[in-house]
Amino acid sequence: MQISPKFTDENWRVLDFSVEDGWQKAVNVFEDRISGRFLNVIRLIEDYKWSGFAVLALDCMLIETLQQFREGVPETPPQKSKCYFIRFLTETSFGNYFNDDLAKKFYFQIRCGILHQTETKCSSLIRISNDIPLVSLTKDKVGLVINRKKFHAQLVSEFNNYVGQLRENKPPNKLLRENFKRKMDFICRMQSEVIYWGQLFFILPMVLI
Repeated sequence: MQISPKFTDENWRVLDFSVEDGWQKAVNVFEDRISGRFLNVIRLIEDYKWSGFAVLALDCMLIETLQQFREGVPETPPQKSKCYFIRFLTETSFGNYFNDDLAKKFYFQIRCGILHQTETKCSSLIRISNDIPLVSLTKDKVGLVINRKKFHAQLVSEFNNYVGQLRENKPPNKLLRENFKRKMDFICRMQSEVIYWGQLFFILPMVLI
């Protein structure tokens, strides 16, 4: 199974995580996956005048998957998407721009609007002008104005920061790496499937055919 432009699940399965070289190769796989499926695609379209919705849709998909890696879960639990977005936008470097209220507005008006209705909600706007901040309130104070170029640049920076943390081995962040590996193991069908039921979850063995 192809898990990135350059790697398959077999490349992942043979990694030796008992040595540092194995972890570094694992991060190479992850970088290739995210760059090949998200960042390189955005690079091809971001200069097109009308690509704002497409760029932010991909950015929102990337935010959710990065938060799943940070949490070490195979998928976002039911009814937890809002929490995951708020955590990402307030607990990472995006916290320099978003508080809880702005993060909630982004989730409902930008993320949900674009992914579910292919439009922003309320009075929210997507802009690209260099002279506006990454995020600000609209004149009516109800919606957000998102500078999608600055937003995406910040997301790339946060991705690079996460990669750097995964590569750090003096000493390594054990929990960060464990969560990262758990998510990648699931992508490669090496991890148990998680079935959520309310606030509880059950782990069922996956049957590989």
